[in-house]
Amino acid sequence: MAGFSDQAIELPPGTETYHDIFEAKHVTKYLEDYVDSHIYNGKSLRGHIIFGFTVTGLEKVAGLWQIRGSGGQRITARRVVVATGHTSHPTMPALPGKDSFSGSIIHQKDFGKASREIFEDVSRPNVMVLGGGKSAADMVYSSVKAGKKVSWVIRQDGEGPAAFSAAAGKGPYKNGPEIAATRMMSALSPSCFTEPSWVNSVIHGSSRGRRIIAQIWLGADEACRKEADFQKREGALPGFAGLQSNTDIFWCTGLLGMIQHDDFWDTIARNVSVFREDIMELRERSVVLRNGSRVATDALLCGTGWNPQYPYLSKAQSVEFGVPHAIEDDPSEIARKWERLLQAADAEVIARFPQLMDPPVFFKRPQNTTATRLYNCIAPFSDNSIIFVGDIYLSNAFRTAEAQAIWATAYLDGNIVLPPQDQAEKDIAYMAAFSKRRYPAHGATGNYFHMDLVGYTDMLLRDVGMVSHRRRWWWQDFFYPCLASDFTQIKDEYLEKFPARERGTQG
Repeated sequence: MAGFSDQAIELPPGTETYHDIFEAKHVTKYLEDYVDSHIYNGKSLRGHIIFGFTVTGLEKVAGLWQIRGSGGQRITARRVVVATGHTSHPTMPALPGKDSFSGSIIHQKDFGKASREIFEDVSRPNVMVLGGGKSAADMVYSSVKAGKKVSWVIRQDGEGPAAFSAAAGKGPYKNGPEIAATRMMSALSPSCFTEPSWVNSVIHGSSRGRRIIAQIWLGADEACRKEADFQKREGALPGFAGLQSNTDIFWCTGLLGMIQHDDFWDTIARNVSVFREDIMELRERSVVLRNGSRVATDALLCGTGWNPQYPYLSKAQSVEFGVPHAIEDDPSEIARKWERLLQAADAEVIARFPQLMDPPVFFKRPQNTTATRLYNCIAPFSDNSIIFVGDIYLSNAFRTAEAQAIWATAYLDGNIVLPPQDQAEKDIAYMAAFSKRRYPAHGATGNYFHMDLVGYTDMLLRDVGMVSHRRRWWWQDFFYPCLASDFTQIKDEYLEKFPARERGTQG
């Protein structure tokens, strides 16, 4: 599932895998090798990277972008690709009393390096992990395996613990992610990116089809609960049942994760004290919970996620480009226009997918920002020399990155022209309205499409005029996983379709 189309991941002999899933360090090594092995204009990709350059602002002067750095550096460019993603700025909870806490407070971003010191330090036996998602679960498991006494705290008023599915695949599929990346599985989820067809009409356009699909997804929810056996697992400590998730997988109403160790649930059940409670305050070597419990803590590990933002853009630029921005930053006329567009788009979404009208109960997080207004979650209207990639939530980063790179190249080459602005705004509003309806807990920013990997990447290739179904036989396209490796020949196809002289570039 990992790797780009032009270089496969090669694991060292003896690498431990779990249903063909391996540790993230091998992906890191792959990316390090990738930037060294790709040569452009006589230099490796690494040689083109400027490390330690913190962007503080950018502006366009006389047709050229001026990118400013924190040390007074400045870079000039004709085009800008913003690819800073969603995992640059950690979200840290308010922790009253943290100044008096003598232990370590570490975000998941820094866990890889910091954990070595913590795990080897016998004077810090007590670890608390805060958060209910996959990163929190990984830190809990690793801490137990390192011999620590572990407490797992999940606040009461959030999304709660994630729904953790088993990694094992079924039939010919090695693992769950392979199944999820097939057009077969994609067909079981309504998508705003899928072109109308008789298959979609049968599955999502009839009440019988929708009932069958609902039962399939309810089965996925039950499989997660059965895997963990929260109520009857032998040897479980008090509180273990508090890890049972309320997430509805079809709707993605909460966090989602995957178990990557056969002994995960036994390890957690028999060794971890679970608290569904809020933190009231930190003291020197303990954490006091809202219910009065005082838990010895030498290290507090925060699996509390990320805060997507573009701190180098001014408020005016954020509005102009259409990235999610503070609602109050919108001029009133623009705010009213997008309110009308989104209302009309929402009615269109419900007309096409009536099953999205009635979502289950979910945690409603405060919505302080607008939905994205980037075309295809990539391009602003106002300037065709700047684009944003990676500003979308999908289930496979490699295929997403490669498909966006193909579309972005065509767009910056002038081989894709956006529709007239009125139509483009309607298209954007439709995507945003669908995201909010399909994924009610996370979709208000208009760029959350967890189950739309296949539909979204297919759409990008259609825009470029490239073939999205790239296997020899139709049944392979339908049942095989859709991976970045499917794009192996697409660079040559692109160059043949759009010769360099037509792109206005050299070689």
